[in-house]
Amino acid sequence: MPITYRPITMDEFDQFDLAVVRGFSAHPDSNPAFKDYARRVLEPENSVVAFDGDDIVGTSSSVSFDISVPGVPAVPIGGITEVTVAPTHRRRGILTQMMRRQLDAHHERDIPIAALWASESVIYGRFGYGMAVTHEHREIDLRHTSFAHSPDIRGQVHFIAKEDAQKVFSPIYDQVRGQFPGMIRRDDLGWEAGITDFNGLRDRKPDLFYAYYEVDGVPTGYVMYRIRHSITAGDATNSVQIHEIVAANDEASAALWRFCFDIDLASTLSVGHGAPIDDGLNWMLADPRRLKRSSYDGLWLRLIDVPAALSARTYSEEGSLAIRVEDSFCDWNDGVWRLDGGIEGADCIATNDTADISMSAADLAAIYLGGTKPSEIARSGRVSESSPGALDRADRMFASPRKPWNIVDF
Repeated sequence: MPITYRPITMDEFDQFDLAVVRGFSAHPDSNPAFKDYARRVLEPENSVVAFDGDDIVGTSSSVSFDISVPGVPAVPIGGITEVTVAPTHRRRGILTQMMRRQLDAHHERDIPIAALWASESVIYGRFGYGMAVTHEHREIDLRHTSFAHSPDIRGQVHFIAKEDAQKVFSPIYDQVRGQFPGMIRRDDLGWEAGITDFNGLRDRKPDLFYAYYEVDGVPTGYVMYRIRHSITAGDATNSVQIHEIVAANDEASAALWRFCFDIDLASTLSVGHGAPIDDGLNWMLADPRRLKRSSYDGLWLRLIDVPAALSARTYSEEGSLAIRVEDSFCDWNDGVWRLDGGIEGADCIATNDTADISMSAADLAAIYLGGTKPSEIARSGRVSESSPGALDRADRMFASPRKPWNIVDF
């Protein structure tokens, strides 16, 4: 029987949800909050599901988001999620067919960009996705967290109840979104997910604490963290685990880090993509070698409509580039595009001009948010320069003042 593909209906949600969970080698959680949230966030009309007869053997869905890009706080994207293929149906082209249908549907809906978190970094490059956001896992022994330098800390950290957190945190988050490319706008459902941390609940992690930093009555940063309790030889050796630390300015960032470092009865602190990688923490520390850092890929982007995506952001330097884009999966992008851009905006149109630089759609997606220089990728042989100086010009144009960051899981 041939595999068929279509969106699901909400009547099929339970079957779909079970297929997703099994696809990630897990069992359904007994906590009804998980399924309730998954049901509310699902956009069934934007799902692409593979059926073998009546059985679901492949899943994928898309959630409608806005993402910040350099100079622009909100550009529509499709957040591709819940992508699985049943282990009984591997190596049959099901993933490729779902990706084909997802990108075609987004193109028809004029969604210029798709984004996803990759369960494996080897999977999505062949579909034109590139690593656009890099994160770090950081860990430190709390005995070695003295500051050698930091901004003046004039305010005060306050705890806040979970049910009141969104009201205080949301304006801070929205302000910070304007500083970092790659951040996804949160609606009420997004805040419910962030504050509740469904992934943490599923993994039976301790409940979160919620606090914010305030100066002269104005909240300028917040932190959500949990404590993993442990005792060694009678002494508390708890671990502080940061879920999110979001600061509108350097003072708030320093204050919140100092607060977390000074939590009693703890011996270590760790954080992943809940903090930006360019917050200057290692430069504040008196003993920066104690801060253990390892990088990992975060958000992957796919430019579905190259001219629309390149026209949607601003550029750090006025300039013009003819970019040869190699894109066999979304062949409407394959060709040479003339980008004219600067700090006020950009235009991008098809051209018959000779290309200044050439790259794949995946590598164009990787440089799109400004976190990776075109010249860096060129050193691997993946990007080529035809016009002398074009790579340097591309580096300057695509650069962003802050490293891309995203803390929203989907």
